[in-house]
Amino acid sequence: MILTTEIDEQSQSALIISPKKTAFLTLLTKKLQSMSVVTTIRSKMSDEHEAYNLIIFLDYSLVIPSEFKNDPDKKILYILFDQKERATTLSSYVYDHKLNHVKIINIESSLKQSEKDIDTMLWFVFSRTSDSYLHIYPQQKKYSRNVKPVNKRITLWQRIQEPKTLIIAGIFCIFLSQILFIPPLIASTFFHFNAAKNISDDMHSSAFTSYGRSSLYLASRMYQFARPSYHFLSIALPIEDLFQINESVQHVLVSQKKLRSDAVIFFNGLTLKNKSEQEYQNMISAKKNIAIETKLLNEHIQILVNKLPLWSKELKNAKETLEQSKHALRLAQELQPHLDQLLAQDTEKKYLLLFANNMELRPGGGFIGSLAILRVKNFTIQELELYDVYDVDGQLLSHIDPPKPISKFLNQTHWFLRDSAFTGDFVVNFKEAEYLLNQEIKESNFDGGMLITTTGVQNLLKSVKSLYIPDFKESINSDNFYIKAQLHAEEAFFPGSQQKKSFLSSVANQMLFGLHDASMPIILKELERSLDTKQFVLFSNEPDIQSLFEKNYWSGRILKPSCSLSDALHCIPDYLFPLDANLGVNKANFFTSNPMELKVSIDALGRITNTYKVRYTNDSHKGVFPGGIYKNYFQLLVPPNSFVDSITVDDVIIEDYDETNFENKTVGFLVSIEPQQSKTVEITYKLPTTIVSGSGTYQLILQKQIGSQNSDFKFTFSYPKNMTIARHNLSPLAEDNEIIYNTSISSDRIFLIEFNKQ
Repeated sequence: MILTTEIDEQSQSALIISPKKTAFLTLLTKKLQSMSVVTTIRSKMSDEHEAYNLIIFLDYSLVIPSEFKNDPDKKILYILFDQKERATTLSSYVYDHKLNHVKIINIESSLKQSEKDIDTMLWFVFSRTSDSYLHIYPQQKKYSRNVKPVNKRITLWQRIQEPKTLIIAGIFCIFLSQILFIPPLIASTFFHFNAAKNISDDMHSSAFTSYGRSSLYLASRMYQFARPSYHFLSIALPIEDLFQINESVQHVLVSQKKLRSDAVIFFNGLTLKNKSEQEYQNMISAKKNIAIETKLLNEHIQILVNKLPLWSKELKNAKETLEQSKHALRLAQELQPHLDQLLAQDTEKKYLLLFANNMELRPGGGFIGSLAILRVKNFTIQELELYDVYDVDGQLLSHIDPPKPISKFLNQTHWFLRDSAFTGDFVVNFKEAEYLLNQEIKESNFDGGMLITTTGVQNLLKSVKSLYIPDFKESINSDNFYIKAQLHAEEAFFPGSQQKKSFLSSVANQMLFGLHDASMPIILKELERSLDTKQFVLFSNEPDIQSLFEKNYWSGRILKPSCSLSDALHCIPDYLFPLDANLGVNKANFFTSNPMELKVSIDALGRITNTYKVRYTNDSHKGVFPGGIYKNYFQLLVPPNSFVDSITVDDVIIEDYDETNFENKTVGFLVSIEPQQSKTVEITYKLPTTIVSGSGTYQLILQKQIGSQNSDFKFTFSYPKNMTIARHNLSPLAEDNEIIYNTSISSDRIFLIEFNKQ
């Protein structure tokens, strides 16, 4: 039976764009004409395409799907022949942008099969399926074996039954041909699942991957016999989705192995001085391969994210892992075009690395205990000089006035590099650190730099099971790094001691030279997590690289309290940035929690009153280092010209506080929390903007402090009865005239609420 396709006969017209006249084009045109579809053929795209209901691109790649994102009523079909990689790329774009009216078909069958393929293809285009990709495989000829008859006496009754037996056998063979692909497909799925499950065990994962590849090949060959029947019964798409899932898993497993191998070659090359020409070329080749493999890996991960079902907890976890991997690969793809600049191809670069202990938190990430100067030349790390901060601070000869809280609460008359991270903006802090370092050891003119917190180092250590430090006969990992670092940094410490410097230097060297044992997917994932949560912040003197850092919020900048929506009418910009500065000369932040809440209250006249509340709890024990009193110089940045109504600590009014009003209104004061105690800080202030009648948008920019731990945050938006909420980007608990949203501050956030006020 020939498959027929029903379509709306009213004014149906089709435009076929085909650079060449082919037999397939002739068959397709005849089929459309037989369906009363007025068909026009062109060799290239023109402006007349607006008049057609169906546009077919036959092996024509000069027009991309984004051209039709505003034409959801049209049917757009891309027909490719033996171009699986391009078809996958196009379908990934279509899935990403939800262009359900655009269909991608890759045909691998012969011309003899074209009539059936055209029927299948037209069914796929005009059906209501949300799938956008169809892969048409070639059919194979059926071969029969000549079985020699066996000389055997056959009774009359057996001769009568023989035709019936042949019919039954024929029916059985037909039935068998329709299901024979299922066992190897199930086997392929089983092997690929176990390969992914054992991805950290290279030997077992490779074996399962090989078995899965063989089973998948066998299943795809057998499926060719059953494919027409399954399409006729409209049950082919789930099966072909399973084939696609297996193919993509196969690609992901193979590509990640290649990516890991090339990454090891590349990173080992970075640390190899005096490379031979062959070693240098191997490194450059590995860099190019990384770009290709990353792109391919990302495409197949996207397919898996779109097609994996959520039937079990393991599949849900796998989908979450793939989502995380996709974000990590985004990091590699974002940085790849800038590697030549960052790694000083045919030139030299000098970078400043600042190591901040965020257990002694400061506005810019933490107390700076160590620093390193990294010199790079032509894809080679020439030198990594590590310094204890007290060594360089001890060489300061000129007087520099410190920020007021440092002189007032630390009784310190000079400003040293160790205290330079005293604003919430890393770029400002980096310039201050560079200036102080030049005053101390005459080092300046850095091409860029990075601040790395203790938590950021812990995140990177998750990529290795254990890192052995031979100089100290210690094994460190993500869980014990902070304790070990504190032990070697603080035990019997005195200014000028080399103990901390030696330990951190040994850790840095072992991490650089131990990359071949690390999990590259975990390194990428944890690196991106550290950047997104501000445990790493970056700066570059190259404008295009710094622009990339700022676009991704990796530069640790203080954002301006202005509306990000250029087309928003009557936008109310709100802003909140709480900053802590531990001035207690201890590591109390290791023991401190600080859940926060902000309540925005709007009255009937449109006046906005905000109440910010934070409850500090110090779980350390008195007299036990590294804990102690949490002596915190707290600052709150809010929109400029805001009016502060009141500041209280445990309901006691605070009148002695610092206040500035430049790009932001900033209030700051000292609050001390004893061990095993809690205190609540509450600040009430009015915004300088009033909501007028009509439609508008409220926007809150909430910034996370560099180096801070993820804190719970409760946001409450209360509005009067003469205001209604149209849309928002939250997932709140909604009550009468109130929106309540609970989240965790893991990165900078923007909340948007569209409203109408009478």
